[in-house]
Amino acid sequence: MKGQLDQLVGAVRLHERAKHMQLLPVGLEPLLRQARRESESFAIEKGIEIRMVPSRSLVTSDAFLLGAILRNLISNAIKYTRPGGRILVGCRHLGTSIRIDVIDTGIGMTNDQMSRIFEAFTRLDSTETDGLGIGLFIVRRTTAILGHRIDVSSAPSRGTCFSVLAEKA
Repeated sequence: MKGQLDQLVGAVRLHERAKHMQLLPVGLEPLLRQARRESESFAIEKGIEIRMVPSRSLVTSDAFLLGAILRNLISNAIKYTRPGGRILVGCRHLGTSIRIDVIDTGIGMTNDQMSRIFEAFTRLDSTETDGLGIGLFIVRRTTAILGHRIDVSSAPSRGTCFSVLAEKA
């Protein structure tokens, strides 16, 4: 129950912050390091390795909101990855954009599941994870507010890749 309440409080904070967002050049390295640091104990508890590919990339974004997106994606990757699995976070330059990838070796999803994951209160497997099912809904809304894009690719039993595309600064 506490986790669900924390999720609601976090959603309200993000909504409030979005009203006052500032699109500025944001360095990805500090955001990625902070997201990893905040998720590391959860990953260690589950026996999951998180690897980050260093990046000096700058994007035009709001650091607080983009950081929240990355923390949510990494947290989800941990939730849906079995013990002994791995998560890789890295960036790629694509023309005028930077693609930030969060890739896991988790349980993966079918095409039908992928078509529903960004809906509010949708949880694909309620037996193994805690939460309200609003995290990815908030991620999609926040990326849209920032003018970014989110994509997902997945294969059942093989893993998932969430990609955030943001303009280079």
